[in-house]
Amino acid sequence: MKRSSFVATLATFALSISAILVGVTSANASITLPKGAFLPCSAGGGAYCIESVSVTPSGGKAIALTWVATGSQGSAAGNTNGVAAGKDLPGRWSADGAFTNENYDGLYVEAQAANEFVPWIVLDAKPTYSPGNKVSLAATTTSVTTPVNLNSDAVISVKMRISDFKLGVTYGIATEATVDVQSGVFEIAGYPVKVPQAKNTKDCSGDAGVSSALVTQFQSILVPSNDPLGFSFEGGSGKIYVGSNGLCKLSTPVWNSEKKSLSYKASAPRLSPDGKTVNTGFYYATISSADALALWGLTRPEDAASALLISVRTNEGGSTAATKTVAVKNGRIIIQVFGFEFPDPMLDISLNPSYDVLASSAQNASNMSASGTVRTTASPKPKTTTISCIKGNQLRKVTGVKPKCPTGFKKRS
Repeated sequence: MKRSSFVATLATFALSISAILVGVTSANASITLPKGAFLPCSAGGGAYCIESVSVTPSGGKAIALTWVATGSQGSAAGNTNGVAAGKDLPGRWSADGAFTNENYDGLYVEAQAANEFVPWIVLDAKPTYSPGNKVSLAATTTSVTTPVNLNSDAVISVKMRISDFKLGVTYGIATEATVDVQSGVFEIAGYPVKVPQAKNTKDCSGDAGVSSALVTQFQSILVPSNDPLGFSFEGGSGKIYVGSNGLCKLSTPVWNSEKKSLSYKASAPRLSPDGKTVNTGFYYATISSADALALWGLTRPEDAASALLISVRTNEGGSTAATKTVAVKNGRIIIQVFGFEFPDPMLDISLNPSYDVLASSAQNASNMSASGTVRTTASPKPKTTTISCIKGNQLRKVTGVKPKCPTGFKKRS
């Protein structure tokens, strides 16, 4: 699938999260996140900090970016036509040659607690504009609060230290995204996507909602597993990612253990800014083999296409017609659904009732055994001893676990 569409601001993110957590207080939280945005680790960020950022242009190699605080000299953008200075930012991640083809000169990666109610982390990569070395948001000339488009063909990779925050699931605005976490270090890589931006929540429902703009962005929310307000299931690895181009009503995936169903909802205004064109959406999910085993008992990730049912349903207005693909790459199940209409599409990933998990497990074990990939530990050989037996002038030696002399022979001491 060609990298598709998506949009929003951290304020809308916080609104969406607050809407599903009415009445919940932070007293239940077991994780304490820093107040304010995480600092670069190189600038004394502490237990929660941004370790590195890189971009990979289409067809090129990854370019490691360096933190440049506002007021310090850094590389310039290739073209700043149509760009205005938005709100001031503390700095940017940049490098020579990284943004020569862009109308922004770096990225400000803002990572912080989603809001006062939950210990979730919101990550937002903002384009920067730094005339006179003063870093600001690279905004459009028509609206200083609307960022210019990020390059949808360039991979953004962010690595953060997240201390005792144990990842449960990651979801948000990106496509072809992968997540990993090792020893308290979280890493995400993916493509920005264009999203329909809503002026208010009313635009997110019904047939008449019109988006105010279409902006290409890169944002995600990290939800912990080691907190009462988090997301977890037995055997989960924390390496599930679900992305979409619908920011409205964005929430965590929901696991129904009885139905063996993982559901995810995101929405957007039905119409584009012209008030006529219908916005279409996509969902992109990556599920590790460990998570597929824990959720659906799937021992063979390569069976995902037949073992899993992928469906999209809507509550109102939108079309459920969509193209669905399931693939397996590097031990991850990759699910793509695109072409459905907004608003309110719900993605369901469930176990196919006709798929025989036990038969597949048995076949998998048989195939592995036949190919020699399964090694069983052989039982240790019993210890044997040898005795000497004598009958007249005849001498015989008998070896065994519990050796005995033949009839007529006596054991020689």
